Amino acid sequence: MKFEFHLPTKVIFYPGSLEVLGEKTAKLGGKCLVVTGRTFARKYGYIDRMRELLEASNVKVEFFSRVEPNPSFQTVEEGAELVKKIGVDVIVGFGGGSAMDAAKAIALLASKSEDIRDYVGVPVDEEDVIPIIAVPTTCGTGSEVTKYSVLTDVENKRKVVVLGYSILPRVAILDPTILKHLPSHLVAYTGFDALSHAMEAFISKKSQPVSDIFALESIKLIFKYLRRAVKRDFQALEMMHYASMLAGVAINFAGTTIVHGLGYYLTVYHDIHHGLANALLLPYMLEFNAPIVPEKMERMAEILKISSDKLVEEVMKLRKATGIPENLKKVGVSEEEIGKMVEEAMSYSRNLSNNPREVTPEDVEKIYRKAFT
Repeated sequence: MKFEFHLPTKVIFYPGSLEVLGEKTAKLGGKCLVVTGRTFARKYGYIDRMRELLEASNVKVEFFSRVEPNPSFQTVEEGAELVKKIGVDVIVGFGGGSAMDAAKAIALLASKSEDIRDYVGVPVDEEDVIPIIAVPTTCGTGSEVTKYSVLTDVENKRKVVVLGYSILPRVAILDPTILKHLPSHLVAYTGFDALSHAMEAFISKKSQPVSDIFALESIKLIFKYLRRAVKRDFQALEMMHYASMLAGVAINFAGTTIVHGLGYYLTVYHDIHHGLANALLLPYMLEFNAPIVPEKMERMAEILKISSDKLVEEVMKLRKATGIPENLKKVGVSEEEIGKMVEEAMSYSRNLSNNPREVTPEDVEKIYRKAFT
């Protein structure tokens, strides 16, 4: 047995934990930039509340509320320019994966004064980066505990990744009460994002003993609580917030596989929510890999107290129970696009090479066709 495990993020998890934002930020510096999306934080009063908390701790604060779903290079560049202009000690990412990923990339770019494109796919493990505090507002991405910043290259229509321990948040504040604002369909989508993270991490080539613990616990909790979470049960939402964080830890070390590699096309070309894209493909990833990792299938089935040959069926049942559309046709994707879809998917070698079973273009086409029917 041989593995490495390193997670320097301080995780603070309890209802109402947002209240410590000022205190935790003040320990890292006296001026911060809060990076958020365009609507959520302002709509539900979190802009004002965060300002109050930070100023009460003598932290000067500016807000950058321009992050779109699937943040672009341009957005990151604008955020970094603002940081250089005003000078900050800390960057707070408040929102879903997009806001947290943008905050990480802004912190890196503002610290290094170079082109963010120079860091795509190049690990940034030793760089001195402005410290980051992450506050997730969904139960899916786990970005608050990962070394990944997923960005969109709009010009070339590609998802790209900036990664490294230097952009891991110093502090993650998980306040489940924030999830009360999340619509049911987004609870389902982000919940399946977390489930996909956990299952992909567990079967991936880079899976290891410690990440497996996090992945399996996340899988168990998501199957137990996602149905109730979609119906606005607070305990279930709280447990989904926890499960999402666990899955984030798992992918931080084990990475993702073909679900992400095949799903990026759906997000980039059809603006399909990342979690929904994962949900539409997840059963077929399991089906494809099952002959190669039978013992992994058995372990996942065991924690759900079912036989391994029922695992794919259980995922399908969970999709149906939480309102996930049946297939790719239902979300506006045409089978006429399959050639382009296969070509794009095969270009995401980072994800495909981490899959336990070798993937050919023919395999990708078969998986997509199953997802259509």
